[in-house]
Amino acid sequence: MKRIAALAVVSVLAFAPAALGQDQTRPTPMPDRSYVGQMTEEQVKQKLYGEGWSSVTDLKKVPVTRYRWEGKGVRGGKEMQVTVDERGHVSAK
Repeated sequence: MKRIAALAVVSVLAFAPAALGQDQTRPTPMPDRSYVGQMTEEQVKQKLYGEGWSSVTDLKKVPVTRYRWEGKGVRGGKEMQVTVDERGHVSAK
């Protein structure tokens, strides 16, 4: 009896995505739950370096927003003002 119950549970788990019409060829993306506001200055710098920025300086958390970082950085040979928003999106002026 225990074997039948165990097989039933395994079957349900194995075939549930197909039964619900979910595409099994692509993994479901995990939502990004990390906010830039929770990152340290060094972690934000490393994020910028990883996205192709160099010489990141004057990086400060914007006090009014709590989660936005601003600073200066070099990309493509140009020094620009760079902003990282609370979701980690980088923009430059």
